Amino acid sequence: MSVVLHPFATHFPIALLLLNLALTLVYLRRADPFLERSAYGTLVIGWWSLFAAILTGTLDLALRWPLRAETVAWINAHAALGIALLIIYGQALLRRRRDPAVLQGPQRAAYLRLLVLGALLVLVTGWVGGHLVYGLGFGVE
Repeated sequence: MSVVLHPFATHFPIALLLLNLALTLVYLRRADPFLERSAYGTLVIGWWSLFAAILTGTLDLALRWPLRAETVAWINAHAALGIALLIIYGQALLRRRRDPAVLQGPQRAAYLRLLVLGALLVLVTGWVGGHLVYGLGFGVE
């Protein structure tokens, strides 16, 4: 029996990226520089940890061949959502790095939309992954 790594690697980016949105919203209310730095830190580490989640998911999938027909579409959706998360949060990180004062400038609304979209995608991606395991029994021996 092989060790399944993906479930261990997914919770870190989920927590950090959702915390990023929460810290950003609290910062907009309280204007505490510590909150802004913390939000930026969770974005950076959360985005990089997405790579670990995607890599472990790919490796774990490679160990599960052949796949059952009913799981293929769900696996493809889960993988596509993971890549979409990487792109959405990558865009947010790029905006933040290009303009560290993005939360005070005219691009604030667009930046916040990216974070909200990313948080929604995190929830949907997690739901699809949960359905794969608990609904379809994928990866459960």
